[in-house]
Amino acid sequence: MPESIRPGHLFSQHSLNTYRRCPRRFLLKYVEERPWPTPEEEDPRAYQQHLLRGRTFHEWLERHHLGLDMEPVVVACQDTQLQRWWAAAKDFDRESLPHDVREAELPIVVPLGEYRLYARYDYVALDVGGEAVIVDWKTLEFRPSREVLRRRIQTRVYLYTLVAAGQVLTGGTSIDPERAEMVYWFANYPEQTARISYSRADFARDEAELCRLVNEIADQPPEAFGRTEERRLCAHCNYRTLCDREDVDQKAAGTDWLDEDIDFDLELGDVPELEY
Repeated sequence: MPESIRPGHLFSQHSLNTYRRCPRRFLLKYVEERPWPTPEEEDPRAYQQHLLRGRTFHEWLERHHLGLDMEPVVVACQDTQLQRWWAAAKDFDRESLPHDVREAELPIVVPLGEYRLYARYDYVALDVGGEAVIVDWKTLEFRPSREVLRRRIQTRVYLYTLVAAGQVLTGGTSIDPERAEMVYWFANYPEQTARISYSRADFARDEAELCRLVNEIADQPPEAFGRTEERRLCAHCNYRTLCDREDVDQKAAGTDWLDEDIDFDLELGDVPELEY
């Protein structure tokens, strides 16, 4: 067992997805917490621009939820793509979402066996005893298929965590998995929103699979965390110098780590721990 993975260790959809794609990156980033050996500015400029743009867009949406007037900020922005995303986001029908609880950038931690599972929702809306909807804003250049989205570990973690945290979020009323849903909204494809439903069977399956996965990770010795066989994944990984992968073709890289990198570092001081 890696020294830092002890009962109570905090897992997230990003760390679990990283482990499945590259166990060595998981070990270096989430367990050993190594500093980046490669300066950020050495990454391809287009990737860094997309990274900053995605973070800025999420900040704008959060401030809009808080009631701040974002129009002066948007008008002053020199990034035309960000302005297009904003114009599209304003047409998203929030009024059709549940009303009782509405939160932006909501962090939650729930127990998962001996460990803990973290999720941070871009936007969550629910009615006590009724529907519960997670909205995730995506700024990817491509739109994954609905089936790919359904299988994504983010989908599984977010829906599972929402239901597990239900009675805390509602003040005592549990969330029925049959009435939970995840909505992916794509800034570059605003008319092609993907809706993923949930069920009691899904919830039971996800609990078993997530427990199995975290136990698998915790039970492995450090030497078992090998580097990925998909070399293209190394292109945007700042740890690539530690794996002798500096020569990976940047053109074939894609944006595989973009979702993870857009997220800010976890700030656990404001993450509510759930009491059962």
